[in-house]
Amino acid sequence: MRPVSLAAALRCSAAVGTATALAWALASAPVATAADREEPGAELAFGVTAPIEGVRPGSAQAVSFTVTNRGTAPATQVALYIDGSQGLAFAEKYANCRYENTPAQDEGPAQVNAVCAVDQTLEPGSVYALEEPVGVTLADRALYEQLSFTIQQDPAGLPGGADDGGAGKAVLRLVEQRPPADPGATYGYERLDVDITAKNTADFALTGSTVKGKAGDTVTAEVSFANKGPGWVTNDVSSPIGVFDVGVPTGTTVVKAPEFCAPAGTGNKPAAYHCTTPYDYADEHSERAYPFRLRIDKVVKNATGKVAFVKGDHRSGTLPFDENPKNNAARVVVNPTAVGGGSGSTGGSEPTDGPSSGATSGGATSGGSTQGTGTQTDTLAASGTDGSLLIGGTAAALLLTAGGVLVVRRQGKHPSAR
Repeated sequence: MRPVSLAAALRCSAAVGTATALAWALASAPVATAADREEPGAELAFGVTAPIEGVRPGSAQAVSFTVTNRGTAPATQVALYIDGSQGLAFAEKYANCRYENTPAQDEGPAQVNAVCAVDQTLEPGSVYALEEPVGVTLADRALYEQLSFTIQQDPAGLPGGADDGGAGKAVLRLVEQRPPADPGATYGYERLDVDITAKNTADFALTGSTVKGKAGDTVTAEVSFANKGPGWVTNDVSSPIGVFDVGVPTGTTVVKAPEFCAPAGTGNKPAAYHCTTPYDYADEHSERAYPFRLRIDKVVKNATGKVAFVKGDHRSGTLPFDENPKNNAARVVVNPTAVGGGSGSTGGSEPTDGPSSGATSGGATSGGSTQGTGTQTDTLAASGTDGSLLIGGTAAALLLTAGGVLVVRRQGKHPSAR
């Protein structure tokens, strides 16, 4: 039924001359609801901020932003949350902010955090900027860093005054921009992430081992992944940062694979295993061992399994930060001979008197020779066909195999929420 206005109802009532017509018209008129009455309120949104690149570790970097009140009412009791990755430190502490260092937890790296009480009124339609940029210093470990800002009105747990800032320090303030910034430059969200890339490197390395045994023996061949630094590395997606394949030497069967390793491909006896780091980041000078329990079904001289990084879901699938490709592949050798086999130094030739089983990536060459019983680490160089070092492996491949694990880093909590 088409809505009837009150004026039309009165005209109808006068014409008809009955109370019935007026009652019908009033009952038919639209009724205003809460949804029809738009409540005034503040809406805070950040402006676009470009990423920062090429900052040297040990130096300071200023980070600024603009924020717009796109709502219809002033914003009061505003809180600004600042979260920084573990390669950053605050260069200055403000009197109206509370600071906290969050240790690594729940599969996430450490963070530096602050929450600031902005004792100002942000008027609707106005654009504001920091009175002075937030300064951060980059540690020697810095590489892929991020400084995140979140702004909220009337938040729970707003700090009531100075805490770690201390008396006599500057106050973090916002100032109105004149003239207003370009409306098209509004980011549109109350959270802003600013990427800060340091001019630094990280050295990812793989090592293998050499083992000996008789037919029927079960031996442990250990493979390891390490980040030798100086930078720590975090992924740009929620997938492991280090992914590599481990070939199974000919004549052996894996009776127990290590955690975070699963068969690559199908079949009862896979030719390789797909392994990952447990998290989507790797701290500098960290290392993890991957022990494979191998049953020697048949003694094959110099049986070799190649170990190499493979392309995957992170930072273009390569290692742009790694300038030392010599230790990016290795091998597992079972029953090396005195001459021409074993797991020696980098740069030798592939053993010619025994077969090898390669990792699915290929492209690896074996090292020189050694002899003896037990286990010995081994590294060798490997590169992609285009000269770039390969790393990664799709997270889906790991999820679809038995024992696969996908780990997602969690965001750090604000100090006020702890």
